[in-house]
Amino acid sequence: QRRVRASLNTMIDKINGKFRSFFGNIDCAGEVLLSEHEDYDQWGIDIRVQFRNSDEMKRLTSSYQSGGEKSVSTILYLLSLQGLTECPFRVVDEINQGMDPRNERKVFEMMASVATISGTSQYFLITPKLLPALDYNDKMNILGIFNGEGLEENDKDDLDQSFAHDRVIERVRFRNTQMTQSQAG
Repeated sequence: QRRVRASLNTMIDKINGKFRSFFGNIDCAGEVLLSEHEDYDQWGIDIRVQFRNSDEMKRLTSSYQSGGEKSVSTILYLLSLQGLTECPFRVVDEINQGMDPRNERKVFEMMASVATISGTSQYFLITPKLLPALDYNDKMNILGIFNGEGLEENDKDDLDQSFAHDRVIERVRFRNTQMTQSQAG
């Protein structure tokens, strides 16, 4: 029991250190704690966060924090696990939905920084929107897929502005059942 506790505490301390650092980068506070119980089946991980200076640190729950705050907490927890787990890739679907633009930009920067470290998992970010003028680094590739009933030819300039970056490797547009492709340039 002592060895298990010591091992878990070591792992949680590593996760907590990264989680606290990531939260500090967005001028907030967060921590990850091991929740122990007499019965091992009741052990768990508690995530506590503070998004406003006027609040105290609160346990992350489905009812207290806003949707954007839960999204920020979730992705920062996932990033905190990056160096401790091995998998070839991670898929993150619409994690930025509900985030305010400031946190979305900061989270994207942290995700780009962590995900492009040599020897780590690839990240696939699936999202219906990205903020303009995000900072993409040389190790990132972007595939923009545009689909929708209201997507007209004159929307092409707006779409190109959203992905006006030399790291865009391909833009793909779907219209009804026909697909047209154009290489980024």
